[in-house]
Amino acid sequence: MILAALSLLLPCQAGAAQEPTPQHQALPKPKDVVRVLEFNLWQEGTSVEGGFDKIVDVILASQADVVAMSEVRNYKQVDLHARLLLALAKKGETFHGKFGGGDVGVISRYPVVKTEIVADSTSLDRGSIIAFYLRHPDDRELVVCAAHLDYRNYAIYLPRGYDGNSFKMIDANGDQQPDPVTDVAKLHAMDKASARDDALRAFVAYVKRKKLDRRAVILAGDFNECSHLDWTAATRDLFDHNGVVIEWQNSLLLQRSGFRDSWRELYPNPVTHPGATWPSPAWQRSSTSWAPKVDERDRIDFIYHNGRGLKAQRAWIVGSPQYYVKNELATIETEDAFALAEMAWPSDHKGLLVDFALSKQ
Repeated sequence: MILAALSLLLPCQAGAAQEPTPQHQALPKPKDVVRVLEFNLWQEGTSVEGGFDKIVDVILASQADVVAMSEVRNYKQVDLHARLLLALAKKGETFHGKFGGGDVGVISRYPVVKTEIVADSTSLDRGSIIAFYLRHPDDRELVVCAAHLDYRNYAIYLPRGYDGNSFKMIDANGDQQPDPVTDVAKLHAMDKASARDDALRAFVAYVKRKKLDRRAVILAGDFNECSHLDWTAATRDLFDHNGVVIEWQNSLLLQRSGFRDSWRELYPNPVTHPGATWPSPAWQRSSTSWAPKVDERDRIDFIYHNGRGLKAQRAWIVGSPQYYVKNELATIETEDAFALAEMAWPSDHKGLLVDFALSKQ
């Protein structure tokens, strides 16, 4: 069992694909940290057999204090938060949370003081950001904003030869092979056509309007796009970027607004630590890839923070070290640290887990 425990924290190594097992062990957590899990639930776990129970298992094993969730649907008008709180209580764990709108949610070991809508286009199926105000035991207030941004105009597919709206292969030459679009202006234009920039500008304006710049603020979610810190000169020939070097504008907006990308803060090298969260294998499911002829691995799930009383200490990608690459399951050698790699995984995204130290604000 010692070897199994060590496997929770090992970097990804090349090797044969292995079927994960349903058993799990809790990831050790130091005292005096706030552990945040970002978790795309893949339609509340309904996409895999026993998915809801597997979500509960992941939350328990992660030892997270705060879980920011996307793809919250409240099927049959039942609040997913209530279902999770009851299931966790049956396991002896007390969490708090309630639905605040949009298609996201937060459950927390800390009481939820209030929720507020930051941005909500879910009536158009274009994502949302909801703020959850949490009361930490030291009597400070943490503001955790859960995000699930627009999946349309998925511009990071264009350089890989797939359309960002139809998700069909671009085959201009009729040779049954993807034809990349590498014009940076076209990539920016598609990205701007999404509702992602609207949501993030609303978030930045919300932080300013509510005067939260002096309080600890976390923004966590599935952004459905990547970062200017990933598509660099060093990665231009990796992951089917096809030579593209681009400053994606939304990650720049957050950076210029004082928000730190916790993964890149800890692991600044996108070659040694790509941190890809998509596309992940899921329990007893076939390929989750949407672009089956290319390498579409990308870091599209994030935990940002404003550094006010928060310091990122450690971070893990949560789930299997395997990915679908050109529609085949592969284990790729990186220096990324993976947590809970042996668990039965309920999502097509991997999770992101970050430990924050709290200091005086």
